[in-house]
Amino acid sequence: MKLKKVTALALAAAMALSLAACGSNQGSAPAATGSGETSGSETGTETPDGASGDKMVVAYIPKERNEAFWQAVESGAQSAADTLGVELKMYGDPAGSNTASNQATYVETATQSGADAIAFAALDADSTDAALQAAMSKGIAVVGFDSDPGPEARNWFVNQADPEGIAVACLDDLVKNLGEKFSKESPAVVYLVSTNPTTPNQNTWIEYIKKVYFSDYEIQYAADGVSIDFDACKENTKSKTFTVNDAYACLDVKVNPDSDIIYAGDGSGNDIIPGVVAAHPEINALVSLTTNVIDTCAQTIKDLNMQETCIFNGIAVPASCESYLTDGIMTEVILWQAYDLGYLAVEAAVAAAKGEISGDTYVSTLSGTTQVEGVSTYPEEGHKINGTEIILGDPATFTLDSISAWKE
Repeated sequence: MKLKKVTALALAAAMALSLAACGSNQGSAPAATGSGETSGSETGTETPDGASGDKMVVAYIPKERNEAFWQAVESGAQSAADTLGVELKMYGDPAGSNTASNQATYVETATQSGADAIAFAALDADSTDAALQAAMSKGIAVVGFDSDPGPEARNWFVNQADPEGIAVACLDDLVKNLGEKFSKESPAVVYLVSTNPTTPNQNTWIEYIKKVYFSDYEIQYAADGVSIDFDACKENTKSKTFTVNDAYACLDVKVNPDSDIIYAGDGSGNDIIPGVVAAHPEINALVSLTTNVIDTCAQTIKDLNMQETCIFNGIAVPASCESYLTDGIMTEVILWQAYDLGYLAVEAAVAAAKGEISGDTYVSTLSGTTQVEGVSTYPEEGHKINGTEIILGDPATFTLDSISAWKE
């Protein structure tokens, strides 16, 4: 069992007293940039009261800023800040990747500078708990988004989509495209592609894929009854045999975390994915749970001349997948409007700072609007609240006919 809560709480008290910046393997963390009521960002210098006078300050700390998905999230976040009249402080190098160590430093800096709220996407569910808890101890509202830092390290989490809906969309698409070629007696071999074993949002999707794929699989939860205990889930998966749901009998989804799931790292996976697929030419499908390996998945299938035997789908930026969808290598893009995710994260952070979130729904500016025409619309009555999670909406599926609906 993890000891992260006890450790994080102890460290939080120390951080609240001394918020010295900590370095990373990549060197010191880049400074924040500040943005006012314009669509752009200008380099800003933090001051003890947020450099904004009476204007509310929201610190925006994403996983990264230099990839198309995250640029769309950032555009939505800035739009919400402009609409609401709040100051958005963006943290992270626009031209480079982020690290969990840098994220902890950003949280400390935002806390020290007097932010009113922090919108935070976790690279790792453990490494930033202490810094986030120190922020909350100062009265700063912490709203996670995209990847949950955990209930103990935030007030609310804006979940980009119902995780079970994502699992169903991925598996149903494979059945649609492989069901006539494969059967229960001779199923299609499917591998999942993730980033790191500790990435919380992708671990959550993997758990729901198992829950949907197997008829008797139960997700293991921590003592709080809310957080998924990923270590227990992995041990359970390795030690037991489960029954495949009849609806997915034509698929053989490999879920052993030690031997089957392809962890491609935070980069492009240029070496890892081709190596695994080459070693397992029996693979018939890849499900990518991260946007940054889509090109590598497609190129691997082409380089190994597997176009007739292997397809892929998954989480991706629709605009970058047109050629793969046209070629038939990629069958479907499963996503949500990243722009809307950034927008709701900032809007919820402002509402949380004001104590305006309660009940079982949250009505936002997006409520009742269309996510993708003919595919999905946000409920007019508001976004569903599940405990301390605010769910953006159902995932959207993008095809050649709907990729133009992607917001940038």
